[in-house]
Amino acid sequence: MSTRRWLFHAVGFVALATVLGCSKGNLATVSGVVKHNGAPVEGALVTLVSTVEVDGKPQGSYAAKTDSSGKYMIAFDGKNAGIPPGLYKVTITKLKGSGKLEGLDQGQLDAAGGGGGGATLQNDLPMEYAKQETSKLSVTVEPGKNENKDFDLKGTAGAGAVRGMPVP
Repeated sequence: MSTRRWLFHAVGFVALATVLGCSKGNLATVSGVVKHNGAPVEGALVTLVSTVEVDGKPQGSYAAKTDSSGKYMIAFDGKNAGIPPGLYKVTITKLKGSGKLEGLDQGQLDAAGGGGGGATLQNDLPMEYAKQETSKLSVTVEPGKNENKDFDLKGTAGAGAVRGMPVP
């Protein structure tokens, strides 16, 4: 009788630990280094865009900027310490310029297409990495730490990247 009770409590404890562990264990952090033609890139915006859709809607994107040695870390989704595991499309930009558009990613720039005034931004990285449609970069994120997710971008910096954009 006491063996049965002990077994019941043990199974309950394991089930509870599994549920609690999975809620935290299913999240991930991603880190790595961004280089352009072998040189570290400071101030690049690395954006991971989920390829998972629920009811036809993408499940989110997560971004971080690189430091002076080209390192980035994505470890927070706005509410939780970590991001959901899965396959992500990766875009990388390093935009500089003037006006209200500085600091926006490529998607935000495209959305800001109307309005008056003007500002010029330049992408200091090859344009093929700036949009989901043209970037060939992707990363599979597993639960836990995902380190050394490095990207060495090839090509001419800023090729086709100068954009005259209206200020929103």
